[in-house]
Amino acid sequence: MDLRDAAQELYAVTPRDFTAERTALVRKAKDAGQKDLAKEIGNLPKPAAGAWAINMLAVHKPEVIDGVVRFGVSLRTAQEEGDAEAFRELGQQRQGQLTSAVHTAKDLASELGAALSAAAAADVEQTFRAAMADAGAAVAVGTGRLVRGLSGSGFEAVDLTGAIAATGPDDEAGPVSAKTPAKRAAKTEPATTPRAATTSKEKPSREKEPKDEATSLADRRAAKQQAALEEARRDFEAADKDAREAEAAASEAWDTVKELAGRRTDLKSEIEDVKKRLATLEAELIGITRDAESAESDKKRAVRAATQQRRAADQAQRRVERLS
Repeated sequence: MDLRDAAQELYAVTPRDFTAERTALVRKAKDAGQKDLAKEIGNLPKPAAGAWAINMLAVHKPEVIDGVVRFGVSLRTAQEEGDAEAFRELGQQRQGQLTSAVHTAKDLASELGAALSAAAAADVEQTFRAAMADAGAAVAVGTGRLVRGLSGSGFEAVDLTGAIAATGPDDEAGPVSAKTPAKRAAKTEPATTPRAATTSKEKPSREKEPKDEATSLADRRAAKQQAALEEARRDFEAADKDAREAEAAASEAWDTVKELAGRRTDLKSEIEDVKKRLATLEAELIGITRDAESAESDKKRAVRAATQQRRAADQAQRRVERLS
């Protein structure tokens, strides 16, 4: 057992079992004579609730993580290649992808007995948003050893410092297939070499004009494409803001529905208990009524017997009085 294996096992348990599991792994390392490893395991931090939920997806529903990562690759590729139409279309779909992934995380957490708070659910969404924007964050959410949530705007690398437990080379993002904006800009700029300069001097001006026109046309096209991308980005940011607000409202409505469903279930259970209690009381009432009717009959018989006995006693008394 090494630190990576221990962390993988530790971060797959529920929050309530984390401390006990860490203690058990420390003891196991000590028993194996791995004192340094035991110390490292003992220093592994408990994950934040949102990070834990993402770890559970990585363990139990990796297809959800894979979907988020693949969508992020498509989104970044469209942005880096300047495909304004694809970027706008994917931007409109992004909130739906995030909402679906967050709801799956919330449902899974509830199934595992550790329901997420609204703040933890928001942390899950922010982390997935960062994973869509940054390749390194995308790798991090799939490790199953996330310690804290991630955040990123998409315009700079996400800070992964202390975000992954027992991190190693495998946890770093590999090379991406799409060109970076800087590389793309470098390619769109017309190259001017000494040879080209010499050629331009040697050739008549009328031969240079078509090349100048071609370069100017390319520049205009590049500028137009860049302007379209900027417009798409602004549209996306505005739509994303509206989507966030709508998602917050939807999340609140989701929690309200779940709360009401829980209350309805509790009330149904209480009604069933009351019905059972009522049936018991009705049966008891029937028995008491029967006993009361029997007691009433006994009472009537006793009254008649007492009346008869009193008459006999009165007669005996009158006879005594006559004989005196």
